[in-house]
Amino acid sequence: MAISLGGGGSASAVNEKKEFNSAENLITLADGRVYLKGGVTSTDTSTYPDATSQVAYSGTSFSTATQDVSPKKIIWDGSYLWLLGGQNRNVYKYNAAGVYQNVSWSTGSQDTSASGITWDGTHFWVTGDANNAVFKYNASGVYQNVSWSTAALEHNPSDITWDGTHFWVVGYLGDQVHKFNASGVYQNVSWSVAAQDGIPEGLTWDGTHFWVVGQQNDTAYKYNAAGVYTGESFSINAQDSAPDGIGWDGTSFLVCGSSNDTVFKYEYQIGIGSQGGTEYGNQNYMRIK
Repeated sequence: MAISLGGGGSASAVNEKKEFNSAENLITLADGRVYLKGGVTSTDTSTYPDATSQVAYSGTSFSTATQDVSPKKIIWDGSYLWLLGGQNRNVYKYNAAGVYQNVSWSTGSQDTSASGITWDGTHFWVTGDANNAVFKYNASGVYQNVSWSTAALEHNPSDITWDGTHFWVVGYLGDQVHKFNASGVYQNVSWSVAAQDGIPEGLTWDGTHFWVVGQQNDTAYKYNAAGVYTGESFSINAQDSAPDGIGWDGTSFLVCGSSNDTVFKYEYQIGIGSQGGTEYGNQNYMRIK
């Protein structure tokens, strides 16, 4: 006699032992359905209803040391990654796999301490904490003689992001995120990140939520569109003790690790257990009865 395990598994004799890529674990739902945890990649929480999703390190990274040490910020323009370096304060172009494209441009003539960068679909915008200002560059990295000040709100802007309509600037002294329109006019809207991290360094918008990465706890925190903390976060500490920037490429988060001169990739993964636990990973569930 043979049975076929749900999900297209091969026929197996009753009581035959089957090896899986991770420790076997039966999960019984309240309605009596029983699932067997396996080590197969899946992102379908509707098919595997006991599973939960959280952001975790993908195991993928790339070094920036040849171009610039202590990478500060990274963004995605829809086709390429752009990295703001911490030593030379140049902006470097990489493909999606993290391969340098031999293209770079300088921010030094505008601010000797460029601290953040974003892309609005047409132009780059760079924060500088030496002059407490935001500077506009075209797609080739040429300064457009346009800037606006953050000094009245934040003397040390650490990063900037664009949500499709407005700019948002985070500062590491005031631990606040401030909203500006497309012309750089403050919109009298701000929210605090101090309860999560007192040294906010990176800010990005994933199309639905804001994410702020901080160096006090080496963690990235998720906020809704109104700036309310959702309770969701993921740790960077196992990869780098000084995360300095976070970007979103439409699928994954890229975090700049300034201690190791490396950019680390984080993805939504399916797992079971407490948030941040080691049991998270690319796991799915096979129904057995």
